[in-house]
Amino acid sequence: MILSAGEALFDMIQKPGERLIEPVIGGSTLNVALGLARLGRKTGYLTRLSTDFFGTMLWDFLVRESIDTSFVTRAPATQTTLAFAFLSADGHADYSFYAEGAADRSMTPGDLPQGLPTELKAVHFGSISLALEPTATTLADYLVRIAPDRFISLDPNIRASLIPDKAAWRSRFDRLLAHADFVKASIEDVAWIYGTADAAETAKAWSLAGPKVAVVTDGGNGATVAVGGEAAFVPAHSVKVIDTVGAGDTFQAAYLARLDEFGLLDKRAIRGIELAKAEEVAHFAVAAAAITCTRRGADLPRRGEVDAFLLSKGS
Repeated sequence: MILSAGEALFDMIQKPGERLIEPVIGGSTLNVALGLARLGRKTGYLTRLSTDFFGTMLWDFLVRESIDTSFVTRAPATQTTLAFAFLSADGHADYSFYAEGAADRSMTPGDLPQGLPTELKAVHFGSISLALEPTATTLADYLVRIAPDRFISLDPNIRASLIPDKAAWRSRFDRLLAHADFVKASIEDVAWIYGTADAAETAKAWSLAGPKVAVVTDGGNGATVAVGGEAAFVPAHSVKVIDTVGAGDTFQAAYLARLDEFGLLDKRAIRGIELAKAEEVAHFAVAAAAITCTRRGADLPRRGEVDAFLLSKGS
């Protein structure tokens, strides 16, 4: 099993030039869980979920997508986070969050599992759940606590408007990075963190700072993957983009799913990965992300769709 931990929310998406706003289930770490489940991996989700109208829809969604809900805490008298996503003409999304007092940003140690089943191989962390208190501290401390025994996946997926203290966030990220086995970030994340957009140098540095595998994605250009201080570039596929919502989460889920298929979703096994294998996994993840970009919202692909897409591309 692969567990994803963090926010569960609704993206309120407005199309360019239109007044209609469409509610779409989302949240970066929830999207990763969805992607893993659709790619055939046994998946669970760890969050605090409201019992309001939106929270009930999220619960039903988890059940419908065969995502294990045994790690979910229900929280009456709280609301569900809403993220308003305003799309540009090229499909890029800018976000505005309404999350004060919401269930998923209010996690405490009491919401964490007392123990993890032996079948649970990996836990994924990231995004706004590592920025909004008290959930941020709760999950950050939890990551450090379980890191010696579980494969740790990390994606900062930064929403700058939710980070009032950049220095404090950076200090926490550096701490978590040292405990991660795999990290993926977008080139926009890298630029915000370091004030530079050098994908190769960042990926190489991260692959020597804790994670064995580090990836920096660059939208329609592709992704840079690094292992042990060496990097390779994997180009993106050309597709008709509807929007980019969930594309990075798709990449994360697909990379983890493919590592699992290769028997590498393990703290000891990942230490033996070579750059060529990490690059091969990235080709699969790039294809999965391309499919998501052709669809409305975070509608992540199933395994058969990725295989068919790769076949159509001669891969």
